[in-house]
Amino acid sequence: MIKSVLLQSWKKSSITSLFPHINQNFLVRYKNTKLITKMNEAFLHHSDDQETFDFTFRYTNQELKVDRQFNLSRQKSENVESFLRRVDTNLNKILVKKIKKRMKKNSTEEKMEKTIDNVESGNIVLMKDDSIVELNESWEKLLDNPSQLSMIIFGVPYNIKFNAPWVLRMKLPKSILAGFPIYPSEFESLFTDKSKSEFNWYRYDMINNKRSWIRIGEGYIYIPSNEDIGKIIKLECVPRNYQHEGPSIEIESEYHVEAGPGTCPFESRHLFTQTKLSGNDFRVTSYNILANIYADSDYSRGVLFPYCPPYALAIDYRKLLIIKELIGYNSDIICLQEVDKKIYENDMKPALSSLNYDGIFNTKGEMSEGLAILYNKIRFELLDTKIEMMKENVNSNEIFKNVWEKITNEDARNRFLNRNTSVLIVTLRSLENPKEILVIGNTHLYFHPDADHIRLLQAYYALTACQNTAAKIREKHPEHNVTLMLCGDFNSTPVDGVYELLTKKRIPEDHKDWNSNQSEKVDGVSLVHDLSIASACGTPEYTNFTVEFADCLDYIYYESDKLNVTQVVPMPSKDELSLHGAIPSVVFPSDHIAICADMKWICK
Repeated sequence: MIKSVLLQSWKKSSITSLFPHINQNFLVRYKNTKLITKMNEAFLHHSDDQETFDFTFRYTNQELKVDRQFNLSRQKSENVESFLRRVDTNLNKILVKKIKKRMKKNSTEEKMEKTIDNVESGNIVLMKDDSIVELNESWEKLLDNPSQLSMIIFGVPYNIKFNAPWVLRMKLPKSILAGFPIYPSEFESLFTDKSKSEFNWYRYDMINNKRSWIRIGEGYIYIPSNEDIGKIIKLECVPRNYQHEGPSIEIESEYHVEAGPGTCPFESRHLFTQTKLSGNDFRVTSYNILANIYADSDYSRGVLFPYCPPYALAIDYRKLLIIKELIGYNSDIICLQEVDKKIYENDMKPALSSLNYDGIFNTKGEMSEGLAILYNKIRFELLDTKIEMMKENVNSNEIFKNVWEKITNEDARNRFLNRNTSVLIVTLRSLENPKEILVIGNTHLYFHPDADHIRLLQAYYALTACQNTAAKIREKHPEHNVTLMLCGDFNSTPVDGVYELLTKKRIPEDHKDWNSNQSEKVDGVSLVHDLSIASACGTPEYTNFTVEFADCLDYIYYESDKLNVTQVVPMPSKDELSLHGAIPSVVFPSDHIAICADMKWICK
């Protein structure tokens, strides 16, 4: 038991107590954010690998008008007495200040002493199993078995929750548009199951001529309505896991809800994907979403996309359109290129995980953007994933190695080796059709007008890497049917060699693409494979549409003897694409267009 020094502190002319060292993880770092702990509850957090523990509680005193949360980080080697004295010291600092303020209002010393006596009733005590813990007891021992801990602070009992769910960070985006999904742009927590947690959305509005918060939605994602335009939005999260509930946290938007751009062309495409597929059918989308580093720069604004308003090139705006578009396709597998790492971690995966997607992401070397594959975890089980950077694996890919050794032009070899081109390969097993396994490759081939020969080699590498993975999966699961798919931005039109290689199985030695750069000409090399491959979406007129260039560059390749295409989601018209000059625009978030197809396993 610690006897509070409140009365003595009040009688001193100055206060010399120090603030504790507060664990920064337990501070809310964003303005407009409020952590709400319940009265009579304290929170103890500790991991076995840490030498410290964190302790948080909320102290209230109606008479002195105190309502304060205290956050302490302490060494687990200290004893209970040292800890309780620190709690007492920090409480004194607040209470003495309140008492002094009240003295200035002509309160008598007698009344003040009575107030202090009331506060000090019961003093400060740490309990375990309804017994007082000895002051010389170490916290290290207590943390070995932290159950049934409680605390009495000035006569008020506190139930101590150990490793309860806790939100470390929560933030709302800068751009909030009516009709487009809003979700935490940052969400970091401890001991929290997001699927079991509660999320409530509010709007600050007038009710009976008085401003107050109106509840407008629930769930991790909310789509603001026109009624929300011009209003501030608030999100409340009550973190939970299978056993406990933690303190709620509230965050208010820094900006008002703005009017959206109206109906986007992709919304008419959503009419073809309103329902989720099941059974033998699944839906695949491939989409180059235009990385921020290529969109938000003086060059992109002034040269590449001068027709697009700067605000519509900003990632805070574009990501809202991208997320809404992806959600509306109801795809089972999503292959994305040019994915910013921060957008994947803070936006894409958190938002889509609330809709039962899981995903794999990898940057291209040291770049900030890369490839991602997301899949519906209710329908597919992840068996394997790997990323292969082509330049690092030319000799470990046995099929490709045979071709690589025939290339004698050092300039061609060096150009291939100087690229960060990768292929992300994910292996998924169908949960509804357990004998069916998909090996899905996702890639983004090198772009340059004189690099057809490099793209040929890259496409062949991506294909053979998928073949190698499929062969290993067949050895491991001989009773399964293994089907290969290869998606991505191939930077090749239907008249180029990449499309010919994949769909016609062969590129001869004299193909024109080997000579796309005279100094890097590839002689004496042919490419061949034995797969029956087709393009699920065919060859649309445009999958990329800018002022300088417009053609088909994106494909979903599949084994046509194992899968059928049951639907191709119609592409936007040329009039839609050129309405604002080209894309990206206020209604198209990328310079590419998503391609989407429904597939069905061929039953044999």
